[in-house]
Amino acid sequence: MRDATPGGTLLGSAVLFVILWELRSAAGLVLGVDINGTGYVIASIVVVGLVAFGLSVGLFRLSATVLNERRSER
Repeated sequence: MRDATPGGTLLGSAVLFVILWELRSAAGLVLGVDINGTGYVIASIVVVGLVAFGLSVGLFRLSATVLNERRSER
């Protein structure tokens, strides 16, 4: 978590999108609920975008703090 990279955030966001999409499929199969695909994709992209933004801000700020602490120890 201390060595966050943009690639890691992007990969995590892609995995979150797949999980959300599979939840839609599971709701259709198990509960018999047919969720509008277009609306669900847009909502999923918004949620994934907000999570990715939050992670990138938080993790990279944490990485910068840890890097500054390492530099000050030397």
